[in-house]
Amino acid sequence: MRLARELWEILRRKKGCTLNRLYRCADNDRLWLAYSEWNSLAELAGARREAARSPLNRRLHSMLQSSSERAYEPFGAVRSAHGINFASAPAALLISFLEEMEDAEAALGFVAQAPGYISHIMLHEVGKARGLLCFAHFDARENAESVCRGVAQQAALRDFGPAAELFVV
Repeated sequence: MRLARELWEILRRKKGCTLNRLYRCADNDRLWLAYSEWNSLAELAGARREAARSPLNRRLHSMLQSSSERAYEPFGAVRSAHGINFASAPAALLISFLEEMEDAEAALGFVAQAPGYISHIMLHEVGKARGLLCFAHFDARENAESVCRGVAQQAALRDFGPAAELFVV
């Protein structure tokens, strides 16, 4: 954990990094999500290349069972969490879909209506326009958990294979 935080502190200071947050999976203390926003894909790529050459990064990755480094591009009305006033113990919900739906904002309207809702961002994985993610922030774990449980009950989402994961700070 110390190595991950140390590497994260280095990356967040790189040119082009506008926001960074580190989350722990609510159900698995060994699973973490690093979320960052960058001015451009080129600046993100440069930071990733530099990190890959770092002895700290190589040591960290040698200790991991698995790692997934993906880049996502925001789309829609909200494209950043920068400037959001987070609660003292916020929670994040990552909802992934097997494929994109025609009107994702409308289908996910229940998220923005939920108690404790702060914001959400719609994302596509870079180079894979078919998939869809919604990264939503809530003021407390309980409120995010409620939405997490409700994802599977939404008729408008069922055909798109939703999977929701809860993360906390």
